[in-house]
Amino acid sequence: MYFFAFGMPAAPEWIFIGILALVLFGPKKLPELARGLGKALAELQKAKEDFHREITGVPPLPKIQQPDGVQGVTPPVRVEAPEASVSEVATTAPSNPSEEKQG
Repeated sequence: MYFFAFGMPAAPEWIFIGILALVLFGPKKLPELARGLGKALAELQKAKEDFHREITGVPPLPKIQQPDGVQGVTPPVRVEAPEASVSEVATTAPSNPSEEKQG
């Protein structure tokens, strides 16, 4: 039912688990096991995201490619709004706010 009967292990329990793993697998094999575990967790995370996208119907995000020679810097995006003249704004705005509510 529950993996840990009394909650998550505290610091002394984690130290004991680490020493036990070091004794069982040795200092040469332990980094390889940790690397394999990390890759397995990354694969699981990717599968979870793919499953979530499939269920919700969200299309996958496109890959963003950096231009050659640029590392981690994105150029600013300039968005220009269409300009409206003062006369256009004056003709589209209601002259009396009470007329807008009635009609």
